[in-house]
Amino acid sequence: MVTIKKNEETAIEKFIKEKRNKYKIPKVALSALESFGIYDARVLSVLTEAEIAAIDNISEKTASSLVKAADDTFRGPLFQKAADQSERLLRKRQFFTTGSEKFNTLLGGGMPTSAVVEINGEYRTGKTQTCLTCAVTAQLPKERGGLDRSVIYIDTENSFNANHLQKIGERFGIPREELLDNLFVVQAEQLRYLSQAIDRLPGYVQALDPGLIVVDSLMAPFRTEFHELNELAIRQKKIGKVIGLLKRIAIAFNTTILFTNQVLANIGFGSQYVPVKATGGHVIAHASDIRIFMKKLKGKQRRAQIQDCAWLPPDKAEFYITDMGISDKEEPAIYEEEEEEEEKKEKKGGKKEKKKDEKKEEEEEKAEETKASQKEKEEAKNRMSNVKDAINEIKELEEKGKEVKKEEEKTKKKGDKEKEKEKKAKNEEEIKPREEEKSAEKKEGPRKKSKAPA
Repeated sequence: MVTIKKNEETAIEKFIKEKRNKYKIPKVALSALESFGIYDARVLSVLTEAEIAAIDNISEKTASSLVKAADDTFRGPLFQKAADQSERLLRKRQFFTTGSEKFNTLLGGGMPTSAVVEINGEYRTGKTQTCLTCAVTAQLPKERGGLDRSVIYIDTENSFNANHLQKIGERFGIPREELLDNLFVVQAEQLRYLSQAIDRLPGYVQALDPGLIVVDSLMAPFRTEFHELNELAIRQKKIGKVIGLLKRIAIAFNTTILFTNQVLANIGFGSQYVPVKATGGHVIAHASDIRIFMKKLKGKQRRAQIQDCAWLPPDKAEFYITDMGISDKEEPAIYEEEEEEEEKKEKKGGKKEKKKDEKKEEEEEKAEETKASQKEKEEAKNRMSNVKDAINEIKELEEKGKEVKKEEEKTKKKGDKEKEKEKKAKNEEEIKPREEEKSAEKKEGPRKKSKAPA
């Protein structure tokens, strides 16, 4: 059963009422957004202006005003004092346990919210194990080191296992039904499925308010789809859009984005010092707030090292892979399957430069800009169609849940009535013999007296 979690503080009605005069937002905006299915103002900080403008009765000017109001509210002013920015983040940010105290210390207290965390490494180093453990610990109550929030798990390598997750849940005392009810899994082994999932994410995020979104692994579908050198620019652009949306969700909804990344052999200069490097290039490297490199040690032991983080030192932490997630103590090992893709060499190709007439070049550039603008609007419209589908799916799931609950209540009432009838019948059966006995005693009484001597 899906329960939509509505936050009164970020309700769209309250938001529009408070910001309408300052940002000159027309009255029609509220009804347009509500009709579309947006009821949490934080979504406006996640969507682009083009996507919001694709909603009926929302102009480009109104979309711009809505985005500016949302950004100022949920991200803070564009220019602000460093002290104010730092205080705002510290007040908002939360931490939840990874399952290992040593790993928690390495991260400065645990997995942080409002952050994008990347885990990269060779196969069987514990990347998926860390994701599965965090998918459990994020659901724990706050007093036990969790966030007490739901989790969205996007699996691109078919490595998600519900039975394995149950074992981790048993370790932390979370019943199977409760654990799986708060976890929403997306199977996205192909790029088109991942794209659909990412497009629908804003609709699901406003409904579920997840504390953790896992993508295991982010690069796998992109590396499968784009493997030629001339496709590299297109690939990087698409990756940038995905990671950009995830980053906006992390900030607006105070969520942790945790994704795994593959590595490839480093054949360049200095490869003896850095034998492997993470895939995705600079786009992924710059997107991560915390970049962690995982390494396999002896047996079940693993090592995590901070590769890059603006506020954490490049320290290391060692822990164990167990059948109940990652832990500081050694327990029975569980095999983790992760396929490492073979490295594909990129060859440099020569580019032929052609001279063009300046006037013709300007005309072509303008035509391209117009075409790109039109394409962007179409893409935004399609993405918003996916968001709408997600909102409708959530509503359907909620309605089905309500129907199931009603049926359960009816069955319970019917059962209670039958029990009451049985109890009444039983009482009647017990009372009837007693009444007959009393009646018989009354009759026998006078007879005994008549037989007595005068």
